[in-house]
Amino acid sequence: MERIRLTERVHYLHGGVNSGLVETEKGLLVIDSGLDRSAANRIVRAAEELKRPLVAVLNTHAHADHYGGNAQLVRKLGIPVYAPAVEEAVIREPRYEPIYLFGGAAPIADLENRFLQAEPSPVDHVVAPGTVITIDGTELEVLDLSGHSIAQVGIRVAGVLFAADAFFGLEALKKHRIPYNVDAEKTRRSMERVGETQADWYVPGHGEALQDPRATLTENIDVIDSTMRWLTTRLDEAPATTDDLLVSMAEFFGLELGNPTSFVLYRTTLLGYLTSLHRAGGITARIADARWLWAGGF
Repeated sequence: MERIRLTERVHYLHGGVNSGLVETEKGLLVIDSGLDRSAANRIVRAAEELKRPLVAVLNTHAHADHYGGNAQLVRKLGIPVYAPAVEEAVIREPRYEPIYLFGGAAPIADLENRFLQAEPSPVDHVVAPGTVITIDGTELEVLDLSGHSIAQVGIRVAGVLFAADAFFGLEALKKHRIPYNVDAEKTRRSMERVGETQADWYVPGHGEALQDPRATLTENIDVIDSTMRWLTTRLDEAPATTDDLLVSMAEFFGLELGNPTSFVLYRTTLLGYLTSLHRAGGITARIADARWLWAGGF
């Protein structure tokens, strides 16, 4: 994990998952703590290099790879944790993530893994989008970047926008092909919001920091639009169940659903697209012969 200084007061730790370090009056604020204890320990070492103490953690959303280091930082340093409303419930009770991915039932053991269920963490302060908060004398603007998760936020501070998973770097986008979301239309709006937000640097949760994100945002938006077009065309041809559509989507886009984790993540993402199309009136849903069927709008 490489530490890169972006502005006079803001650094980010570039790795599989990016974390931010913001210099405050007395120390350093962490924005997203990574996947696990190892990520947390790397954050501690980066703070030691900067000779500044860690004073708090601010999570953008409740996916394990963004808050999994919280528990270790709290154990070692006793620092407070800030997180968005709704997301904070999962950070406190990480079992909720595999539960909701498994349709609300108790999940099978294969889904109780570190990528879906981090160590539980306290949340001392709940933050809301559309507000400016102050942590250790430093003002941070909280932006609504929901869609990738129910209540994800972005953080703008000292010329840097930490955009979380509102968009993906091009390499990560190529790897996942159709990145995870729970609401495709809200994800698209959040991408547009990132493009409308003034900053010197834009830091995605996965990928390199960018001074001009427009080309990368366009690629991300194109993925959403092309997936929407494919799904609309497929349902205009014939009604289908969610599982029928998942098989077709995997074949058409070359997705790998080789284990329970990837299966439930792509299935949830598919439902996020279906929800968006249904809300807009583009498709219908009905129950027939004990099957949930999606069909093109009429």
